[in-house]
Amino acid sequence: MAITNTLKDKIIVKDKYSGEVIQELPADNMNTLRGKIKKVYKLEEKMRKTSLDERVDFLRKVSRRIRLNRQKIKETIAREGGLPIKYADWEVGMISQGYLHSDWRAEMVDEHKTQSVRGESRAAYHPLGTCGSMTPRNTPFSLTGWALGACWVTGNCHVLKPSSAVPLSPLMLLDIAQDAAGDFPVEATEIIVMPGDEAATEFVSNPMVSILLFFGSSHVGKQLFIDYSDYLKDCNRPLPFASGSMNYGKFKKFIFEMAGNDAGIIFEDVDVDKAANFAVKAALTNSGQQCFSMKRILIQESIFNDFVNSMINYTEKLKMGNPLDPTVDIGPLGSEKIMLMIDFMVKDALNKGGQLLIGGKRQDPFYLPTIIKLNREQVLNSDENKKPFMWVEEAFGPARSVVPFRDEDEAILLANSTTYGMRASIYSDDLDKANRVARRLETAGVFINTQPGLVDISFKMGGCKDSGFPPGARDIVNHMVREQFLHVEDAFHEKEEKEEEE
Repeated sequence: MAITNTLKDKIIVKDKYSGEVIQELPADNMNTLRGKIKKVYKLEEKMRKTSLDERVDFLRKVSRRIRLNRQKIKETIAREGGLPIKYADWEVGMISQGYLHSDWRAEMVDEHKTQSVRGESRAAYHPLGTCGSMTPRNTPFSLTGWALGACWVTGNCHVLKPSSAVPLSPLMLLDIAQDAAGDFPVEATEIIVMPGDEAATEFVSNPMVSILLFFGSSHVGKQLFIDYSDYLKDCNRPLPFASGSMNYGKFKKFIFEMAGNDAGIIFEDVDVDKAANFAVKAALTNSGQQCFSMKRILIQESIFNDFVNSMINYTEKLKMGNPLDPTVDIGPLGSEKIMLMIDFMVKDALNKGGQLLIGGKRQDPFYLPTIIKLNREQVLNSDENKKPFMWVEEAFGPARSVVPFRDEDEAILLANSTTYGMRASIYSDDLDKANRVARRLETAGVFINTQPGLVDISFKMGGCKDSGFPPGARDIVNHMVREQFLHVEDAFHEKEEKEEEE
């Protein structure tokens, strides 16, 4: 399988399909990482002085240049990331449109008047300082663009560490931003190319970093909290005059967008063929390598067989091949680690009584689109070790489970039977029922009868349970600023006027 090789002083980026070397990049190390953090930290005041209008104008200029370079960006994403170019086109379009309409995000952090019993109260917003961010390999342009854009619109300095498997797309975006900068201090943004563990440790412990923005595995997210705890322990100092201690570690803002194990609930009153087509697209977009893709497909018993047969029919029509081909639906997986994970999940599910309906094999650098039927007893077992691993954990590849359910209550029970809570989808002609079910689901977002993979700048991000911190549907922008309450009265003049009246 074509992967990215990391040597001591360079990173070799390869085409995920052909294995051809695309580019060799000098690798950062702890010294260069610390140097870049220090450099952008010194520019915090310069970034603070930019106005919201300047930030929005800059992002719109970047948007125009993204559109001009769209084809080159798409091809880079497809080659280094393995994304079919049709999905790379979606990635580029989302960031281009997001930046073009960045005034919509800017309004969230614009100073405004608030309610007050007397005098005048206002809410003002200020950047927190320097952000250290880490973005994944499955969407090398959109999540990178989301992180960069959030810092630019809020006036925060930024050191971004993309996955070392896909550094070219983020670097291209920063190059475009530098061309568009004019007087905007884009030099307060740096990208580092190095392994993630080292960067994460530095972001957690470096006192110049105020925000840690992370997109990735929940398990890595939890490890970051452990690392932060270790950092705070190291900052304990004994009191010089009594027993006890004081802690000089820095409080930091953590914003984590993590894994999803989304359920799709299919009720018996739907158009079976249309809903099955939607389910396949929702499940296997970008070869199933999306945090918000439909991973556990719950189908009402009365239509289960017809629905699954229709899903198999649509799955068989998916084209696998070179991601640069605009007709390809399934591209190569992003890494050998993902390949091993999916293969283990499939074999584990079959060993625990699952029924293979289609796929189930490696065909390097691909994994065949796979659907496995699981039963209620398997997935609702009180012993976690007896549950199929692909039900318990996010299947980050083209393998999906289908499970029949009897009624609303059982559908909700199955959907909530996970530690994750990013999204859920419901397909039903009965909107009252769909809305009723939606409000009982433990997710940050519920999408009813919508197009698969629907995402635009108006949607709130986030997740609950193990899918997001802070938990819930939210906007990253709101969390990257410090809110300040301002209250003004004319108390001195009021006193003078009262004395004159007397």
